Amino acid sequence: MQANDPNFPAGPYPAGQHILPPPRPSSPSTAGYRLNHLMLRIKDPEVSLRFYNDCFGLHTVFIFNAGPWTIYYLGPRDTQISTLGTSKGLLELYHIPADKDLEYVNGNEYGKGGVGFGHLGFTVPDVEEALERVRRFGFEVIKPLGEDKEEGMGLPEEVVKGKEGKVAEGYKHVFRQLAFVRDPDGYWVEIVPQVVKSPGK
Repeated sequence: MQANDPNFPAGPYPAGQHILPPPRPSSPSTAGYRLNHLMLRIKDPEVSLRFYNDCFGLHTVFIFNAGPWTIYYLGPRDTQISTLGTSKGLLELYHIPADKDLEYVNGNEYGKGGVGFGHLGFTVPDVEEALERVRRFGFEVIKPLGEDKEEGMGLPEEVVKGKEGKVAEGYKHVFRQLAFVRDPDGYWVEIVPQVVKSPGK
């Protein structure tokens, strides 16, 4: 990447501030490209579909038995199989029965080797209301509103203990407005308000 690319401004960046690069110019060669879906491996389709469909409002677009495993494709309720190629916000769940004794790592627990994948995110009109819904459905809230402890951020021990510096107050201000819950397979799901308040509001 070129050092003078305005979409990737050179650091170091000030702590606790959003850096807002200008929009990238249109790219005719990638005009039809868009992020389409994420894939997670799951242990129990019934419980996972209850979490993502009933608790978070998605719906099952299709189910495909691939032989050794089954694929569940989820998306917004107006998504149909005919529109998958142009849809956004899709989630692909793989149920692999041969994995029944394999522990999945969620990407946020240092020490277990799961430091790649971080979390899924949903925006909602009211985070506290969404948390109550998660609790009613019997799922775990990892980080409620108002908390900003480093231990709840999915960070390595060096950061949690402050060896790499302090987490910027600007980030903590945003983090207090977010919540995290755990899906049936241990993956973290972030719940974000549709409007994140600026400091002092």
